[in-house]
Amino acid sequence: MMNRYIFFKQTLLCVTLFSSMACSSLGNKTSNFSKDMDTAFNWQPQLSSPRNYPMEVMFAKVRLGNTDNWIGAMGRFTGAGLGKSDGSADIDNDSEDGKLEIPSGIDVVWLSYLEKKFYRLKAKLSPDLQCRMLKLFREGYYDYPLERYWTYNSFVINLLPNGHVWLYLTGIGRSTLVCDSLIGEEVSMSLKEFDEDGYNFHKTLDAFCRGRLRDYPKAEANFKQYGIPDSLWEKYSQRYRYQIDYDFEDPKAILGNDYVYHFITGEFFHKDKEERFDSFPCIQNIEMLWNVGTTKYAGYFFFDEDEIIKTFARAFNPHNKVGKLIIYVSKYNNRFNIYLLVNGEKYPLLKTKIHVFYYTPQNKNKKDHLYYWNYDGEVIKDYIGG
Repeated sequence: MMNRYIFFKQTLLCVTLFSSMACSSLGNKTSNFSKDMDTAFNWQPQLSSPRNYPMEVMFAKVRLGNTDNWIGAMGRFTGAGLGKSDGSADIDNDSEDGKLEIPSGIDVVWLSYLEKKFYRLKAKLSPDLQCRMLKLFREGYYDYPLERYWTYNSFVINLLPNGHVWLYLTGIGRSTLVCDSLIGEEVSMSLKEFDEDGYNFHKTLDAFCRGRLRDYPKAEANFKQYGIPDSLWEKYSQRYRYQIDYDFEDPKAILGNDYVYHFITGEFFHKDKEERFDSFPCIQNIEMLWNVGTTKYAGYFFFDEDEIIKTFARAFNPHNKVGKLIIYVSKYNNRFNIYLLVNGEKYPLLKTKIHVFYYTPQNKNKKDHLYYWNYDGEVIKDYIGG
């Protein structure tokens, strides 16, 4: 029995040392932003949920590193979009430089208006997740227009229907989903416990939720049409091994450095100096710039939700395939061919809405710079679960 105990302690020590070394080794690569061995950074806890599935939070706390210290996110209302927060943080921070250890646990209680259910998630974050966040904090990312590096400044707890929780790191010009596997439990709670003022005014949970949803008319309309699609966010979080390439018919066309990719998960990024990710969710929209001589073009591509999900799933079947999303631009910059290219086969994306603006030395003072569009009078709809 003693031998087993000694073996267990030795094994646990090895695992602990390995985890520590794994995280420490992240600093061996020269960082462009922070010191190689930093473990504390300037960040805030934030809260979010999809536009069409707003939630209200009773409390949300984040544990800091290997300590018993917790900080609370001050925002109560959500619904700005996946990974997007309009709240601020309530931080009791005693450190002189304002830096915090990376998140190691969360404790959240919230109400889902459309489900009329209370949930709680109290969870430790895995060592692998902590190592990944540490790596992202340390490396930072490059901002071409400003010619400087940034690092992530927010840890976002994103609440979804049925108790699911996603976690993001966000910063200026970037949002990265770092965890999509957490699930809270439905809890029994009275409205009075959750919000005494709300109880005194509304009396019942039904009336309380109806009252809150008046601030989200699009959410109510979306719910009547789609309900709560159980597998939707699982489709959103599916990642594929692809890159985005541009094919200009005009050899004089030059792709600019200031382009933005928005993905179906709410993740987005500007061009970086290096490719940091080898897989992505489905693309949602692209903003890109290109030059032909002294003329500058700004293109906006809005992908259709149903088409993009189904086409990616079909093209990357089996899932380990590698491919490209190609945007072909004609010689006169007024015709576009957009498709996935996987194993030599093309999968067109025909429902993409496009508009392009152009700027020349002659028209720079004019008000109307619209050069091309392929839709007229149609509204670009929000994604169902975004």
